[in-house]
Amino acid sequence: MDIREQLQKGDVRFTVKGITTYRSDDNGEYGMNPKIFRVSKKGDSINDEHGWDGMNVTKWGPTCVTLYTFDMLGKKSVGKINYKSITIIK
Repeated sequence: MDIREQLQKGDVRFTVKGITTYRSDDNGEYGMNPKIFRVSKKGDSINDEHGWDGMNVTKWGPTCVTLYTFDMLGKKSVGKINYKSITIIK
């Protein structure tokens, strides 16, 4: 099963190459570590590990997932995540 199919099923945790945040690692030591994202159960949005920040899925394309969100002033932001840069967390 490829990465796209796994993500579309929903409720999957993953990291994106080059995206880091200040958090503890597996040993409990704090520092800049890969940011953990989670696909919603329906597969229609992607949020950070805590569920505070997130974006809605526009489409699951052949090479990347396209996302969008609106800020508090109504401005739309669009982003893409290439499947090659995603690592699934078991």
